[in-house]
Amino acid sequence: MATSPVHPFRFDAASHTYYGADGSVLPHITGMLETTGWTDDTWMTEESSERGQIVHALTCDYDLGALEPDACVSVHRGYLLGHVECTSRLRPRWTHIEVPFAHPSLRFGGRPDRLGLVLNRRAVFEIKSGAPTKAHPIQTALQAILAGGYDPLPAWQWARYCEYLTKSGRYKLEEHRDRRDFDIAHDIIRTCAR
Repeated sequence: MATSPVHPFRFDAASHTYYGADGSVLPHITGMLETTGWTDDTWMTEESSERGQIVHALTCDYDLGALEPDACVSVHRGYLLGHVECTSRLRPRWTHIEVPFAHPSLRFGGRPDRLGLVLNRRAVFEIKSGAPTKAHPIQTALQAILAGGYDPLPAWQWARYCEYLTKSGRYKLEEHRDRRDFDIAHDIIRTCAR
């Protein structure tokens, strides 16, 4: 598994804070979406937050080869089974799983759920245990910009996927293709990352 590219930044996982080489705090994708009104916590409950954390941990362990689905005894096992079904069809080759990055010149950070090859295309891949929102395509555009800071492939050429998992073991895969998402993402970066 690849690690975050060599670039002078520091990530504090406990506080979810990114620091530049000069010690300054860098905005992160989730915070930038909140600051610019794309997301809020109106519908966020303690239960949904906990579920999201557990689902991310289960899918991470599975993708890292540390968890066999048959051995999973979590009440959230259905979400994992949806992810297993989706990835068995896509056959992704992940290069980064939950790895923090800071853009080398745009001064913002983020931790895409997955980066790698999906259907033989470089891709960002976001995992959700809730319903689609208007912010998700913008989130994946910001993640592609972040990944593009370390890769010669322009951000708009990265495939952008959002996997929506359900408790019943089903999944829905959505590809974000609208290039206008990048216009919005760059506006957000200009607003938040100074």
